[in-house]
Amino acid sequence: MNHLPAHLSDPHAGDLAFASDGGEMGAVLRGLDWRASPLGPLAGWPQPLRTAVGIMLGSSQPMYVAWGPQLCLLYNDAYRQILGARALHPERILGQPFRAVWADIWETIEPMLAAARRGEPFQVEDHPFVLMRNGYPEQMYASLSLSAVRDERGAIAGVFCACTETTAKVASQAERDAALAELAASKEKLEIAADAAQLGMFEFGMQTGEVVWSPRTREHYGLPPDAMPTVYTLNEALHPKDRERVGTRFRALLAPPGAALEGVYADEFRTIGRLDGRERWISVRGRMIRDAAGRALRLIGTTLDITERRRVEERLRLLDEIGEATRIAAEPAAIMEEATRLLGEHLGVTRVAYADVEPDNDRFTIRHDWREAGAASSAGVYSLDLFGSRATSNLRVGRTLLIDDVDSELSAGDGFEMFNRIGIKAIICCPLVKQGRLVAMMAVHQRHPRAWTEGEVALVEAVVERCWAHIERVRSTEALREADRRKSEFLATLAHELRNPLAPIRNGLELLRLAANKPETQATVRAMMERQVGHMVHLINDLLDIARVSSGKLVLKTEPVTLEAVVAGAVETSLPLVEAAGHALSVRLPETPVPLEVDRIRISQVLSNLLSNAAKYTPRGGRIAVEARVEDGQAVIAVSDTGIGIAAESLPAVFDMFTQVARSIDRSRGGLGIGLALVRHLVQLHGGSVTAASPGPGLGSSFTVRLPLGTAPAVASDAAAAPMPAVPIRSLRVLVADDNVDAAQSLRALLELGGHQVRVAHDGQGAVELAGAMQPELVFLDIGMPRMDGYQAARAIRGLPELAEVPLVAVTGWGAEDDRRRSREAGFDAHLLKPAMPEQVAAILARTAAHPGAHV
Repeated sequence: MNHLPAHLSDPHAGDLAFASDGGEMGAVLRGLDWRASPLGPLAGWPQPLRTAVGIMLGSSQPMYVAWGPQLCLLYNDAYRQILGARALHPERILGQPFRAVWADIWETIEPMLAAARRGEPFQVEDHPFVLMRNGYPEQMYASLSLSAVRDERGAIAGVFCACTETTAKVASQAERDAALAELAASKEKLEIAADAAQLGMFEFGMQTGEVVWSPRTREHYGLPPDAMPTVYTLNEALHPKDRERVGTRFRALLAPPGAALEGVYADEFRTIGRLDGRERWISVRGRMIRDAAGRALRLIGTTLDITERRRVEERLRLLDEIGEATRIAAEPAAIMEEATRLLGEHLGVTRVAYADVEPDNDRFTIRHDWREAGAASSAGVYSLDLFGSRATSNLRVGRTLLIDDVDSELSAGDGFEMFNRIGIKAIICCPLVKQGRLVAMMAVHQRHPRAWTEGEVALVEAVVERCWAHIERVRSTEALREADRRKSEFLATLAHELRNPLAPIRNGLELLRLAANKPETQATVRAMMERQVGHMVHLINDLLDIARVSSGKLVLKTEPVTLEAVVAGAVETSLPLVEAAGHALSVRLPETPVPLEVDRIRISQVLSNLLSNAAKYTPRGGRIAVEARVEDGQAVIAVSDTGIGIAAESLPAVFDMFTQVARSIDRSRGGLGIGLALVRHLVQLHGGSVTAASPGPGLGSSFTVRLPLGTAPAVASDAAAAPMPAVPIRSLRVLVADDNVDAAQSLRALLELGGHQVRVAHDGQGAVELAGAMQPELVFLDIGMPRMDGYQAARAIRGLPELAEVPLVAVTGWGAEDDRRRSREAGFDAHLLKPAMPEQVAAILARTAAHPGAHV
């Protein structure tokens, strides 16, 4: 910078002796108007700041002063080189906060400034910075010395920094280091590098047979320190399977140049240690030195122990082989068979077993094991506790159990007997813990003591992880297939169960037409049709209940009741079915009342389902028993029968969705396979449990429900309230809206038979228009209608001033709690599920007639 702006040429008046020197930055400092700066007018600067600035301006070394709370930056001419392009306009940055000037390195420099401001002198050599001083990222290095500057009161008011850019020095140092690295080719440097890299070095005289080697090479060949390095010694140290191949490769080096890779030698082979008998893999790299005539003189090279690398490669190859073998397996047993065989053959052990662990974290099942010839199978069910505290304390928390010698490491009564019983003297048992639970184990057994290596342990741990993942994949696929099969069976069963009642209903309609003048026949047909409609309603309600439970939308309405009342309600509901099948029903209850706090309807539904199943699947004239008792602080209700029973293999799945235990067609009483699933869900919602038991096919079965006891005394039920006395119902104006024409017209016919005036609409918009015209006293609205749904129609009708209080009744197939909530929010007074029971409709008509405009 050779020229200054005109407005910087005349200094302000005042005592500016401290800024009288300083070259161009001194002139800029004197020429700026500092009155608007946080530092204030130049003449008013405190003496410590003046002194620091005077030293800075008078120095030829790059320096700066950062003053005040904002660390306002002042710097000298030498510092401008560090600033780069920023220094072209000093009036823009001089006196500005340090953070604003050096935003690009603030995170790096701020801790240094903070240390100085705490009174801690800070010094650093060749510190790296990445600056944007010339518009692009630039790596530079600098040495800094920062110290605090105190004001007149002795408080730290700023930071003084002397700095030197050392980028060139660092680059020169890097070049010097590179040059030194090149010198590592010297013998001394090479030996240091070889030792650090665990390289052995050798030199072999091709004409003299003289061998010179380093101690590391001697170690690689497994030779004792006093072994003489000869061709014979080296040959004897080779693994017998590699000796001939290595000799052939070595002799090829004596061929003329050009015939054997120009004298380059590279090979990997095994050696057998003379002292320890240990097998090692070593890598040899060397180059042949020849004379002017091309005659081989010396082979100079290095050796490297690559045993661990080869073991890792072998482990990876094994894991790949296991992965490929299990990837195509379609059965868990095939995965276990292949994985255990490959691992056992690789490790050369007695036995390899894979076990699934039960949710109780104790019982485990070995379904398959690989074993060497003559070894006994360990397949079976075991308790982990039997294998002692060392096994349980490690495996249950995911730590591998490692025993080299059972006899010396385990004591009597702590797993010693169990391991010896199955012929184990050494074991690796790797647990697999998922989501805090022990889910699987893989065990490697040896019939004699064995010192396991870290690599062997790591291999077993890797195999059990992969094996479990493949097994779970196959099991998940099987589960999906099974779920799909059950779904298909369920849909077929649903179609069958819906067709069953439709057939007699259709026949009944024809009978009603033909027997118009036969009242007895009509009464019989009506009763039959009511039973079939009731059966269809029951099927649909079960489906809806399952959907509500599965989605978490079923809300329990718990109340204090007695066990006796719940059982009585269930028996009353199921008794007609039991008696129709000619069964004998016995009920045994506790002598004193047993309090429960449950949803009375839902628990009665549970027991009714169990009683209905017992009646369906017990041959005519059988016996059904209900027994209730208190046990371990729970109410226990058992429903047993003398029916067709359940096979042992079917018991675990009897409560699964869409599951029906195989039964003969002639004994089938229908069902969707969801009744017991609903039972389990409802009982679990109450904090209880349900189990099934059966001695076997043809021997009956029993289902046991356990529920927590209640604490509050039971209250009398209002379920049996006295019926309303029959009173004449006056004629009402009724609006019916349903897009199902048959449904609308049939409801209209029923209402008109009762003497009511009925108008019908088949969409929501038409219902609103008709309501405004006829001024109904009662409205029945379907929910799913075109043009305007039932919710919208209800709100629109409520919006008509003259119909603001008219009773609105939703008649719909949607019956979930959320659907009922939406009905209430839309303004409906009642929510009836299709098909609406005539008794419900009659009750609503009676209340409306008795109390016009009141909620129904």
